[in-house]
Amino acid sequence: MITTDEIKADFDELADLVEPGESGTDRHDRYLLSLIPPSARDVLDIGCGVGRLTRAIAAGNRDVVGLDVSPRMIVRAKSEGNLFGVTFLEGDFLELDFGGRRFDCIVSAAALHHMPPDVALRRMCGLLRFGGRLVVHDLRRDSSAGEVLRSYTALAGAMLTRLVHTGHIRPPKRVRRAWEKHGAQERYLSLAEANVLAKRELTGAVVHCQWMWRYTIVWDKPAA
Repeated sequence: MITTDEIKADFDELADLVEPGESGTDRHDRYLLSLIPPSARDVLDIGCGVGRLTRAIAAGNRDVVGLDVSPRMIVRAKSEGNLFGVTFLEGDFLELDFGGRRFDCIVSAAALHHMPPDVALRRMCGLLRFGGRLVVHDLRRDSSAGEVLRSYTALAGAMLTRLVHTGHIRPPKRVRRAWEKHGAQERYLSLAEANVLAKRELTGAVVHCQWMWRYTIVWDKPAA
């Protein structure tokens, strides 16, 4: 697994490649936002990057903490200006001291594969209030011909959409190279492995297979 220092270095580099206003809206944002219970007021966004999803969550009159291990990502997130109810923190999720704070909802998008998954899920569960919801959205690897076909069909659609909106099929070369360098050292769970993990650590969790090499785990912590 890629080390924390390597993750910091890679995402510090990526943060500097994001042009002002370029963060846009990820194709999965609307779906993830729909999974946050309307009653959730205190929300933790793990691996917030430049804060795009964090800010969207806060628009629901919530107190949201955006956490990222990359100092530069947090600098970029804060540079977008203050937003009521949003706090950005730099730190390692597995080591950061939250004191006695607990959350109504915890969201983790594309961050689980940077941590030991079982250890990370247990910590998320511990920080979640009884009756709260955990939403883990992460990258997955294809393990069947059907999954490969589905992923590349979705990729073709995404490239066409990008062409229509930006005039380019792919991101700039400097951005692609940075992501390729980072991704070369990563290992992703297959959908089957994600199901096994969820069954072992989160009794009653539901695992959803997503297009574009993603999966989502949704788990409601039982009320006390």
